This record gives sequence, C-alpha cells and structure tokens, in this order.
Amino acid sequence: MKIYSQGDQAIVIAVEKDVSKNVTTELIAVRNHLLEKDLPFITEIVPTESDMMICYDARDMIKHHNITSPFQYMKALVTSIQEEIKQLEMNKDESTTYEIPIIYGDEFGPDLQDLLEYYKLTKDEFIQLHSDNAYFVSMMGYAPGFPYLTGMNEALYVNHTSNKKKLVTAGSVIIEGKKCGIVTTDTYNDWLVIGYTPMTLFTPEKEDFTLLKLGDNVTFKPEKRKDIELGEFKPCQS
Repeated sequence: MKIYSQGDQAIVIAVEKDVSKNVTTELIAVRNHLLEKDLPFITEIVPTESDMMICYDARDMIKHHNITSPFQYMKALVTSIQEEIKQLEMNKDESTTYEIPIIYGDEFGPDLQDLLEYYKLTKDEFIQLHSDNAYFVSMMGYAPGFPYLTGMNEALYVNHTSNKKKLVTAGSVIIEGKKCGIVTTDTYNDWLVIGYTPMTLFTPEKEDFTLLKLGDNVTFKPEKRKDIELGEFKPCQS
C-alpha cells in the first residue's frame, strides 16, 4: 500500500493493485481497526474500491493530544495497523452473501434489448453470463446503500451509456462499464438498466439503513414475472 497526504488534514491509503475481493477486504480491515480505536481527532473515513481517505483534525491533534506532526502520526498509525492485521489470524470471510432476485428485460430492463444487439447475444445467453458470476461490493456511493458490484463477466463489459437520460427507479439493476449496480432511490440518469429486483437495499427509517456492506458477496437469481412479488416497482421513464 502507498500512503500519502491529501492536503493538511487527510491521508490516503492507496492499494496499487487491480480491484479485487482481496484489495477491498484489506482496506475494510484497516478501516475497521481505525473505527475500533475510536480516535477523537479522526473526523471521517472515506473508502473507495482501491484507496481510502482518512480525514483528521490536525489542530485538535496538535493542541489537545500533543501530536507535533499529524501526518507522520497518521502514517505511523496506519502502518502499525497493517502490521497488527498481518499478525492476527483473521477470519477470512466475515462478509455476508446475498442472493438477489432479478427480472431481466422488458419493462423491467428497458436497455437490455439494445445491449443484446451490442453483445450479439440472446437474452438467455446474457442472463446466464450475468447470473452465473459471483459479485462482491467493492464500493458504496452515488446514493445511500447503492452498491457497486465487481465480478461481472468480461463479455458483458460496456463502454457506453444509454442514449438519453431517464428516470431510473429504485430496484433497477444497471450496468456501467465493468460493474453492476443496484439503484436504491429513484434517480435521473443515463445508466443501462437490465432488470429489476424487489429486494429493498435502503431503509432510511432503520438505524442500520443499508442492507449491503463493503465486501459483501452478491449473486443474482433470475426470476419470471409470474413467480415474484414486484414490491414497489415503477417502470423507468424517459
């Protein structure tokens, strides 16, 4: 891992490897150790797929904790945590696996037909390629509880978006580049919508309001319209 400053009140841990389950797990382990220490001068921890930014109150560190060099202190702290992790016999799979039901295509996936022409695949071939792979949550973002899922079959990578923006409703399963996502709140976007799941990933009234967490595993289970309750399904609208 590479460690460097981001301004005078943040430090970045960058993993100089391709995004993978192991990379995400490594960052999560550092983050969890920092949270357990509950240091009062750490103000925010922002993880992404391949790096993590730790924000701190440098003034508080100098004034109230006798830390003369906040950056050097944080760098040494992160390094010591990495050593702690190496020494511990860690549970290799603390993540949870979720099976996500999905209806592909038609009004549930309005961009799928165009994608089939782009891939030169039948709908059944696409469904098999998309649902046979196991995914993991490599990043959370865009909206509360919105998971970016890494692990998609390379044959389904895409280098374009939808030809126009539309209302993409909660529950929409989308493809963007090399990843999938599951939309948690209605939004206006040009994502490629391939299907819909009635599973609720974001419940704002709960204290633990997101179902999926960083590092969790996801599989998709294809469903027929007649075999599944649609929940609060609303078609995507142009």
